[in-house]
Order: sequence, then structure tokens, then C-alpha cells
Amino acid sequence: MQSRRVWAEIDLDSITRNLNRLRFQAGPDRRIMAIVKANAYGHGAVPVAWHLATHGVDALGVGDSQEAIELRDAGISIPIVVLGAIVPGEMGAVVSHDIEVTVHSGERVRLLEREARRANRQVAVHLKVDTGMGRLGCSPTRAAEIAGVIDQSEFLRFVGLCTHFSSVGAEPDPFTQQQVTLFENVCRSIADTGVALPARHASASAAVLTRVASHLDMIRPGLGLYGIAPEPELAEGLSPALTLKTQVIFLKDLPAGAPVGYAREHVTSRATRIATLPVGYNDGYPWRLKDRGEVLLRGHRAPVVGRVSMDYLMVDVGQIPGVSVGDEVTLLGTSGDRTISAFELAERAGTIPYEILTRLGKRVARVYRASRDDEELASNGAAERGFAVVRRPQSAASELGPQAPRRDA
Repeated sequence: MQSRRVWAEIDLDSITRNLNRLRFQAGPDRRIMAIVKANAYGHGAVPVAWHLATHGVDALGVGDSQEAIELRDAGISIPIVVLGAIVPGEMGAVVSHDIEVTVHSGERVRLLEREARRANRQVAVHLKVDTGMGRLGCSPTRAAEIAGVIDQSEFLRFVGLCTHFSSVGAEPDPFTQQQVTLFENVCRSIADTGVALPARHASASAAVLTRVASHLDMIRPGLGLYGIAPEPELAEGLSPALTLKTQVIFLKDLPAGAPVGYAREHVTSRATRIATLPVGYNDGYPWRLKDRGEVLLRGHRAPVVGRVSMDYLMVDVGQIPGVSVGDEVTLLGTSGDRTISAFELAERAGTIPYEILTRLGKRVARVYRASRDDEELASNGAAERGFAVVRRPQSAASELGPQAPRRDA
């Protein structure tokens, strides 16, 4: 019987395969900024970042300063880039931890320079240009001016110029091409002022897989690293890395007409057996999956019945023979020849795969598996940082394909 209530098994071999797939798709000489924001899309930021750093990525991208500092404090020394906005109160910590900063306005550049000057440290800067997302980024008409200010500062180092696509998908989108063209015009306008262009990057997973803006210097894959494409049509060659599991903790036989769960929203239509699972919406299992979700148990799909509560959910196992307390249950992922994908859960819950992964709660234990011990993880004190890698059978190693060059973290 499992000692955990709910746990996620993270297959590091799958992450390696996905990285190699995206690297191949991007083409030679493209640098890779691996996105590990939102706790590495629910997979665990520190262990995944260590794994990616030891498999040759050039930088790690995060959403805010706390995520960046967590990785620095874990001993990761490759470039870490905050892609979101930095507020003034965060700047001191960012500068002192040698974090690369994305700036979106001339005012933020001035504030960052003042903090860097006060600390007598140089800060690496990426300038983001809004080409149509309408969220963060400077106006294209101001980009050359702001780039010049960065370039002239002795305390700022201009290392990146970027934008963000709003609607890349499996089918070509004319608006995306407009964004590409506008970004290219911005690059030319900056170069015309005499400022040397830094690394240019725009492509997240969908753009990498469809080769949008493939001529730029760096890619920023996120969801694809974890084996899930932004659209099902782009998923070929990707291997989902996360399997979410729990166990049966209680069984009860109910007659026809018996209520199940809060508000009696489910009533049994026949005599059946109900299994209680110790997982709920606090762990990230969507509340909207009441009477919609299914789980994998003993080679069968079992329907979720009644409301999903904070700590528990119930499934009808009356048609599945031999179910016992302690049986392993798969909520997301593959068990035997059956799979519940993040796309399926998202569709049933009325959301997107990103949310399914990133909402996994802190009670969900992460268990990391690989075909061999990761030498860098072991040598850098992984156990002391709260995680370990479980060795897979050696025969699984042949499935990985060509390995990317490794580099020191």
C-alpha cells in the first residue's frame, strides 16, 4: 500500500526526450531558454531546473522574482530570466542574486539602473516589445530609444530583445505573421541607431513546433518540455512527463437512491460500490469534474460521482471487480493501455491543459524517475534540497534517443 495520499510521478527521461525534440525542431545554433515558471508547470521547479541545466539549456525562464531567487538559492548558476514585470520593491533582491530582468518601459529601466548603480553591480536586461499581445512590453515606436538607454548604461547589459505571440496554433495565423514583421522592423530600427542587437527571442512551444520565427536566436519552450503541446495537433513526438496518482482509502456499498457527496447532487441509480479517494480541489483536481471526470483503476475507467470536495472525491466502482482499499488510482496519465490526458481533463473541466498542470497543490508529493542516476543532481546535494531521482531499469535508457550535450550547472 502506498504511504502517500496523492502523488505525481515525474519522468525525467520524458523531459529529456521533449527537450531533444524541441531542440531538433528549432534547428542548429538556436539557444534554449527553458521555461520553469509556475513550479515548472506543476512538475517541481528546482528538480526540473537542475535536470534541464545539466542537459544543456542556455537559460531558465521564470515568471517572477521569487521563482528566480528560489532557483538561485538551490545552487543553480546558469542564467535565470524573469520574463514578467519587476516591481521596485523586488529590484534589490534581483540585482543581488544575479537575475536577468525583462523590462517593459523606460521608467523601469531607470529604476533598475538606479538600483544596479547603488549596488555597484551590472544587471543583464531583456527588452520586451509589445507587438500585439497587449499585456506587457514597450511600444514598438519607443523600443529603439529604450534600447539606447540600456546600451549606454554602464550598469545595464543589453542581452535580449523579445516579444510574445498571442495566437500561434496548428493553423497559420495572419496576425502572428504581422507580429513577426513588426518585431523584425523593431530589430532594424534598433540596429540603425548603432546599438548591437542582442539575442532575439519570441517562440514558445507552439511557435517552435510550427517553426514560426525560426530565424531568431533563442527559443522559449514551456509546455512542450513537459510533453504537452498547446494544441493536440502539435503533440506528435512529445511524451507527457507527469502522472498523477492516488489510492482507494475507503469502500462503501450503497443501495439505489442513495445520495453521494455535498448537496446530494448525485443519487445512485442502482445498488453499487463507491470508492473514496483522498484527493480534492485543494490538490488541483478540478471541482468542475463532478459527474464528468473519470479515473483509471484496475484497467478500467471509473466515473467520478458527486461533487469534488476540498480533500476527497468519490468514484463508482460497482462495475469493476476486485477493487480493494489501497488500490492505486491514476487521475492523469497512463495506466496499462488506457490514458487520461491533460487535454481530456481540461476539456471536461472547461479549462486548458496549462491550468490542469499548474494548479497541482503543495500536498501533491513529486516523485522523480529516470533511467539512470543523474550525476549532477547527486553531486549537488539533491537530497538536501528535498528531492531525489529514482533509477529506472537500465533497459529504458535505449528509448531516450540521442542525448544532448551536457554542461556544468
